[in-house]
Parts: sequence; structure tokens; C-alpha cells
Amino acid sequence: MQKSEKKHFCENGQCYPVDEMWYNDMRLDHFSYTDDRRFPLRWVRNMTFYKDGGPIFFYTGNEGDLDGFIAATGMIFDLAPNFNAAIIFAEHRFYGKTQPFGNNSYANVGNMGYLTSEQALADFADLLWELKTPNNRYNFTFPASTPIISFGGSYGGMLSAWFRIKYPHLITGAWAGSAPLIYFRGSGVNPGIFDNITSRTYVDAGCKRDMLSGSWNAILRMSNTSSGRDWLNKHFSFDPRTPINSTDAGYNLIGFFQEAVEYMAMTDYPYPTNFLMPLPAWPVQYSCQYMNASPPYTDEQLVTAIGNVAAVYYNTSGNTTSYCIDPSICGDQGTGGLGDDQLGWPWQECSEIVMWMCTLGGDNDVFPATCDGDPLPGLLDYCSYAFTPLGWKKDIMNVDAIAILYGLNLNGASNIILTQGHLDPWSGGGYRTDSPGVDPARGIYVVEIPGSAHHLDLRTPNTCDPNTITNARYQISSSIRLEKLMRFGYFLSVLMRSITGRRIVKIVYKWPNSRASA
Repeated sequence: MQKSEKKHFCENGQCYPVDEMWYNDMRLDHFSYTDDRRFPLRWVRNMTFYKDGGPIFFYTGNEGDLDGFIAATGMIFDLAPNFNAAIIFAEHRFYGKTQPFGNNSYANVGNMGYLTSEQALADFADLLWELKTPNNRYNFTFPASTPIISFGGSYGGMLSAWFRIKYPHLITGAWAGSAPLIYFRGSGVNPGIFDNITSRTYVDAGCKRDMLSGSWNAILRMSNTSSGRDWLNKHFSFDPRTPINSTDAGYNLIGFFQEAVEYMAMTDYPYPTNFLMPLPAWPVQYSCQYMNASPPYTDEQLVTAIGNVAAVYYNTSGNTTSYCIDPSICGDQGTGGLGDDQLGWPWQECSEIVMWMCTLGGDNDVFPATCDGDPLPGLLDYCSYAFTPLGWKKDIMNVDAIAILYGLNLNGASNIILTQGHLDPWSGGGYRTDSPGVDPARGIYVVEIPGSAHHLDLRTPNTCDPNTITNARYQISSSIRLEKLMRFGYFLSVLMRSITGRRIVKIVYKWPNSRASA
């Protein structure tokens, strides 16, 4: 019998106990029958609420350390008692503690080539198959008939939906929160929709659009003169390795500040959080206090304003003493909350998960344009810069891999809930209610939630949540009976009628006033 380690993961005062487990001989390559290499995959379980006949709630791990996603997915723990469910989170290969090649996992493209969504889903399937196999290594077997509902948010939400699509004999249904499942070439999605929604979120929260859009050129103008560079270096505390000493360094500062603006739109939660970074409640609205001056603006005024906005993201804690703005020197400073695997997601974007996105600027958004509508040249330039030293070549990137593997419509799918938050920039890359294949008759539902940011619906219920989130969760927890779980299509139809119709409670949208009520 394999031993487990007791752990607790906490968010906003709510702690979740789990047993940390390991699948010690996971196949490195599930699709080769001549490669017998194995590695240990981390997973955790909570059996507190499980009773015989209950389902498994299975979280498909994301592009980061599993710990943060356990703490950020409290809704699973909230639902489990109502369904007598076992809870399992599985870590994604190459992230967190699950490093197939140990410290050499990111040493070269030969190793990183095993970091794919397809291999990760096969890991999850292998684990679940083991848990339903009699006399397994864990000395506990779930009945073969146990329903399994996959959960996930963001990339984890993509995996959750794809898990149901690729392994319908294992996965009864899926809840995919904030999953940009069609943000790929050929889907027709506007490549600039991410920054379009980001810009809308800030303007709706009270920021001056002209201040946001004017900040970037102000940075460039100042970084292009010696007096401007002196001002920037004195005004901001930069890491000694990354001072503003050229216009190129000005571009680094733009990227550093833009990332903060974008990630705050993603994590615009109604209460303080510590997901990607420690942030106050409604961080976008909080930031807009710095972006509401009247014109005309000086360059110093614009740069100070955007710097204050970025500081809400990077230094709400007050513990940051300097900014390291060159990612080639200090990695991606904006995603530190996901762990130390900062090459992982960029590698996936440069190989299999080629997100068809770029910044268009102009009327589309408040940021400097990075493309004219075709993201590919910029993607290739970035991937060459980031991974050529590790052996990357242009032919490694398969732009259409996701379209081939999983499809860009839901015509052949069933039993999937897709939730999209109105505030979330990634929602533009997800399915809409009128997308091809979205059909309640097959249990495919899209729930668009006003006042909601990135997978807020999967987080622990909070008294500051918008009423749209609160009512949806209420319907899930109170309207669904366990015996209906086996008939997942019926489960979904009852849920969606409750959320969008007249049963039990009517949803009253109070956006944007609900933001201030928290």
C-alpha cells in the first residue's frame, strides 16, 4: 500500500485537507510501445464526503503547481457533500512537483516534447483506470460504475472539456470554467479579443481610455532620451540587472506593465485574493483611481499613472523592493503564483497549443499593436527567441494541432458545462451560446456570467460574490439530486433550466453596481 501525506491548502481563511499521493510509474510516452520510461505523478484526494455509490469529482491540473489550484477551486469541496463525492486533483506533467526528468525537465526540446495536453490527459486516464482496478497499489478501489465528473478552470477547463471529448467511456461529464477552447486558427475568433475585453473591463470600471492608451508611447518617448531614462530609473526601483538604458528597455517596461494590466482583468475578483499575486478586492476598479485625471497629460503623468496601476498587481503586499523587467533575465514576473515552471506554458504555446492571439491596438484595445491581424509572425519570432537555444525549430510548432486533436466545434460532444465570465479576457476565446454544437439536447450548455472574472464560479463561495455567481452555485448545490448524476444530460438540463429560467430563484443581474456592493 502506498503511503500518503496529509496537507491543507487555504484561501481566504478556508482550508481544505487532502492526502498527497503519487503514481510512481506513470508512462512517459503513452503512445509508444517501445518506450518503457516512467516518472512519478503527484495527485491528491479528499475522501471526507465520499460514500459508496458517490461520484468522483476530478480536477484536471493546470500549467502550474497543483497547490494553488486546489486552494482556488473551493467549489468542488462545497459541492462534494451534496453528492457524497470523492475529490481528486491530479498535477499536470512538467509542473509543480511532477517533473518527468527532474531538474532536467526543461533542459532541451527532447525532454519538453513530452509536455503536451494529449500526454497529460492520458496520465489522468491512466490514474483513474488504476483507481477503478481491483487490488490496486492504493488499497482502495472505486466501483467500475462510479461516475466521474471532470472540473477545470482556464487551461484546466480546456483539459476538462477535452477529457470528456477524448475519453467519454471514463468521464461522465465536465465542468469547464473560463476555457478558451476556440482561441485557435480557423475558429473565426478575433485574435485581439483578449485585449479588447481587457480594455472594456478597465473603461467600464472608470479608467480613462485615453490615459491607458497614451501611457505606452509616453514610456517609449522617455526611454528614447537620456533625461527620460534618468527620470524612469529614479522614479521606479528597477533590479540592477534591468535598468532603463535604451529604447529596447522601454519596450521591456511596456511588456511588464501591460502584463499587470491584463492579469488584473483576469483576476478581477470581488474580494482580496492571492492567486497569481496578492490583490485587493476588485483590483481593476481600485486601479482606476490612478487613471481618471483630466487632459492634457504630460509623459511623466502618464507613466506615473500606469506605474501606479502596475504596482497594484506587483506590489499590493508592499514586499517588492525592485522590478526585474527583462523576462530573459528573470523569467515571467507576472505569473509567480503558478510556480517556477515558467518555460512550461510558453513551450506549449510554441508547440501544440498555439493560441491565435495578438494585440491589435487602435479601436480594438488600449495597447500597442503587435500584429496586423496575423499572429503567426510574432509567435514565430518569440518562440525562436525563447527556445532556439534549447533546440526549437519552426517545424516543431503545429499551428493546427488543437483543431485536429479536439476540434473547434462541439458537434460530436455531449455533457459539458462551459462557464464564461463577462469580465474575463479569456472569455472571448471560448464558446458562446450560439456556437456550433452548443445544444442542450446533448447536454452542452454555455453559461455567460455578468460580473464574473476568470473561473470565479469555481472558487470558494464568498459573501462578496456577485449575485449572478451566487445564484448559479445555489442551483447547482440545491437543485441536483445524486441519483440523477448517472444521467448527466438530465442533470444539466435541470441545472440550466434553474439558472436561466424561473425555477426556485430568478437571477437578477446587477452589473456593474454589484461591484461596489462587495
